[in-house]
Amino acid sequence: MGRYKARRGGKQDRDRTRRPADDPAASGPERPPQIFLRMCSYEDALLRLDQQVKAYVRQGRPEILVVHGAGHGSPSGRGVLGDAVRDWCHRRGDLVLDWRPAPPSWGGDGAVVLTLNV
Repeated sequence: MGRYKARRGGKQDRDRTRRPADDPAASGPERPPQIFLRMCSYEDALLRLDQQVKAYVRQGRPEILVVHGAGHGSPSGRGVLGDAVRDWCHRRGDLVLDWRPAPPSWGGDGAVVLTLNV
């Protein structure tokens, strides 16, 4: 009965977990739009990356977050998509001005932030 009681609390329970507006952890840079590549094959990931980055450049987006995963589920235990994304960024200087590792709250080692050439 105890675990269901919280569900009946409704709005009161949600309000207790909400951060106050003046909490510095609640603020910070807004997460940019993301391209989610986890669980994609190598070829599918690069195709999706190319198509979606071009679309974001056309939209005039200055930054995007590319989530490629850390590779823990890969057979070798080492991710291949992270290296592929970084190599793609170096080859596509017409689309990508720069890239940097994502902050831990945005994916850390499993993601990169791209600065686009808009």
